[in-house]
Amino acid sequence: MHEQDPHPIHHRDPAEAPEGEIVGKPTLLAKYADRVEAKAVLDALGAIQYPLQDVSVLFRPTGSDQVADQVTGQIAAGQSLTEEELEKRAAQSGQTVVLMHPIEGQLQAVQSALSSVGQVEFEYSGETHVIGRPGEPERIDEV
Repeated sequence: MHEQDPHPIHHRDPAEAPEGEIVGKPTLLAKYADRVEAKAVLDALGAIQYPLQDVSVLFRPTGSDQVADQVTGQIAAGQSLTEEELEKRAAQSGQTVVLMHPIEGQLQAVQSALSSVGQVEFEYSGETHVIGRPGEPERIDEV
């Protein structure tokens, strides 16, 4: 954030944003090269008391952009993968992907916890605000 920024980011629950403002939560995508058990991921995050209801542990079979929820065993929402295709790919190699929304103050602890499970690559995007003004929405991203 720049000091001369006329619209500083005010961290808030998206549901509490004022009219005309959309708040996008900060997002962390953690990618393991191989399959990692969901329990190991959730146990590591539970040990730092991260809220587990905010965590999605997904499996992406090699060569596919479709994912299945490793906690429920169900196809993740919005996917075109069928149950039959999921069963065929269950034994296939693939990547475990963890999707969550830690705030900046939680980021280091979350990354350490996830790293304790195995080698992992992180992508993080801070909170985003879009302020709707007639004719010209303004977007402000946390860096």
